[in-house]
Amino acid sequence: MSRMRVLVCGSNYGRTYINALAREPHKFQLAGILAQGSVRSQRLAALNSVPLYRSADELPDTINLACAAMSSDAAPVVLQLIRRGIHVLCEHPYPSDWLKRAFYLAQERGVQFHVNGHFANLPAPEKFIRECRQAGERVRPEFLEVMATERSLYGALDILLAAAGSRQPLRVHVLSRQTKFVLLEGNLGRVAVRLSVQASQKGRGRLIDGSPDYLVDQRLTAAFPAGLLTLSSMAGPVLWNRTPSQAEDEEPLWSVVCSRATRTLAELGEHRTRANVAALNAIRQSILGLGTPGTQHPQHILRVSKTWELIGRHLY
Repeated sequence: MSRMRVLVCGSNYGRTYINALAREPHKFQLAGILAQGSVRSQRLAALNSVPLYRSADELPDTINLACAAMSSDAAPVVLQLIRRGIHVLCEHPYPSDWLKRAFYLAQERGVQFHVNGHFANLPAPEKFIRECRQAGERVRPEFLEVMATERSLYGALDILLAAAGSRQPLRVHVLSRQTKFVLLEGNLGRVAVRLSVQASQKGRGRLIDGSPDYLVDQRLTAAFPAGLLTLSSMAGPVLWNRTPSQAEDEEPLWSVVCSRATRTLAELGEHRTRANVAALNAIRQSILGLGTPGTQHPQHILRVSKTWELIGRHLY
């Protein structure tokens, strides 16, 4: 296939996909923007010299792929794109029942439908997942711990379930609501799990994405008999703290596992663009029949969504 003609849906976060598409000009061509017609979307379309469409009914038949970077209120539009035979890379999160409909419809229409969890493709989380899977092949972790916010929870669970490699459902119950964090405990198969999720407090309204009142982004720890593997944040670093009783006299008790950890806000922006490029290339490979990564299999995406819904029901 020659360059894929790509529609970007949404003019807010959608701008990040325009930047990502520009990184692979021999693979992708921006073919238009689908938005409600605000001044911002008009300017974005004019700046990139592409048409602005206000409805999926206006789209030409030449669109190959859509990047759906809209709010969940636009879920019907995503289904409409799939019905038209357009492959879709969709932002997260979405409820599992809706995702089942999208996957069924995509299979019926013979198109690819991917969900961009995004954070798992950043350098530090990617390294954490790889190291955790490799360690888990030798011995099952003793426990898993997650710290996240209500806004970053889906991405944290995407990382957790990819790293753990377990197909068992997560079962949890609430331990405490006495602080800004809701504390939950449970198990993932035979592995104990503890979660701390910062949720908006009652009567104060939902905190917006990127609010300075959020205290963390994502922090995950996998405890093995030999030590602790910790993803300190979405930017890293990834640390290995060896259990002292398992170490030799001159062996380091801790080490930085991920040398590509993100150090500045500018680097984070660059790495997030690269993560979107990786997501675009992943769906392109699937479209071309060259394989689909495990994190884009419907089973994994539905497990993440169901787990996100389960924990969400306990937060308020």
